[in-house]
Amino acid sequence: MNMKKIITSSLLLLGLISAKAQNEAAIAAYNQGISEYNVKDFQTALGSFNKAIESDSTFGKAWFNRAVCKSDLKDYAGAITDYQRSMKIEGENAKTLFFIGQARFLSADKTGALEDFKKSSQLDPTNAESFFYAGGILFEIDDFQGATEEFTKAIKARSDYAEAYNDRGSCKLKLEDIKGAIDDYREATKLNPKLAIAYNNLAAALRRSGDLQASLQEFNYSIIADPKMATSYVKRGRLKLEMQDLDGAMTDFNKAIELNPKDQYALNNRGCLKNKLRDFPGAIADFDQAIRINPSYGYAYLNRGIAKENLRDLAGACKDWSEASQNGVDAAKQYVDSECN
Repeated sequence: MNMKKIITSSLLLLGLISAKAQNEAAIAAYNQGISEYNVKDFQTALGSFNKAIESDSTFGKAWFNRAVCKSDLKDYAGAITDYQRSMKIEGENAKTLFFIGQARFLSADKTGALEDFKKSSQLDPTNAESFFYAGGILFEIDDFQGATEEFTKAIKARSDYAEAYNDRGSCKLKLEDIKGAIDDYREATKLNPKLAIAYNNLAAALRRSGDLQASLQEFNYSIIADPKMATSYVKRGRLKLEMQDLDGAMTDFNKAIELNPKDQYALNNRGCLKNKLRDFPGAIADFDQAIRINPSYGYAYLNRGIAKENLRDLAGACKDWSEASQNGVDAAKQYVDSECN
């Protein structure tokens, strides 16, 4: 699930106007703000919309576009206030409620955002985005059945909505409907052959179903769709490791780390492979780096402890296993009990 897919406000910024509903000074300032916004000079555009509102406080479109600027400048509370003021002038509408929902979500008010997205979809059931974002929030709070229903509504509103199929597949996977998840992921890849995350998710679901060769093929497609997506290399590397293709796994982990040197999971997995190859100093170097990136990464401590044990540093191993246990790795306690007491 990726709730970072927030629609860019500029895509819906209300455009230039020439109507005489407002006075000429307000219109001139408003149009200047639009021009400034379109070259991404948000701060200057904000000033122009301020002038438009000062010239005419009933200028609803100016309130709306000032809210857009404030949101882009991360003043979400100010944006919400301005969106609400625009609705007082122009009436409650689905689009403005949707934008308020985005601002609430970006300010970490998931409950308020969900309420706004649902209000927006009630006013305009053809707006698939409102259902999609409501589904994303429900997924984040672990209401997978509710999220499935919202993604289904998004698909009903827009039958070619690849991202909604992908995210509904993730809900189904959480609900242990592996076949349903695979079907949704496949549909997502058909609708958008460049949607790398859908191939990635499809590959993971196929792996869970036990079809390793089909899983490998979908990871390959994911990498073709987005050769710079490090997580695909990490997951394909783990699959290759499971299939005993150690050289292939090492190549994939190396590539993931090349693309993202701070990928703690790639470093941990490469360290595990080095443990398997009995390159214990090399493994420890990878686990060290993973722990520097995330000092609470329990599995890196667990695996570094295994490497240290193989180098006959039992004291160091026990310290790492204890740290792993404190960071939520239940298996580490078995090592502590059997090797350290």
